[in-house]
Amino acid sequence: MNSLWDGFNKRKFPRLHLTCEVSVQPLGKPKVFTASTEDVGMGGVSVMLPEPLERFGRCKISLELKDGEPPVQCTGRSMWVIPSQDRRSAKRNFDTGFEFLDMDEFSRKRLQAFLAPLSKKS
Repeated sequence: MNSLWDGFNKRKFPRLHLTCEVSVQPLGKPKVFTASTEDVGMGGVSVMLPEPLERFGRCKISLELKDGEPPVQCTGRSMWVIPSQDRRSAKRNFDTGFEFLDMDEFSRKRLQAFLAPLSKKS
């Protein structure tokens, strides 16, 4: 039986289960969400957010790679928003996947250099 997640494993840019700090600010909105990534890849990230974002909405993304350098910053687009209930409480979160857009070449190479050794381990 195929599930929704089967398609995600066939991405052009596979993702690694990796925890990095990320800030997400929907364009034109003052609110900034800070979260930890569920996974990271060259094409995007997924995070758990406390509120749902508009699907296909654009955001400013700031990704901390834990390498001592400033965060990678780019524009992103929310590709999916899936409600998720925390089993330990009544709190509801939203599994949100972002596609990276408008990432400059320096940031792209830095992200690639960060992920390459990790992808060989998995």
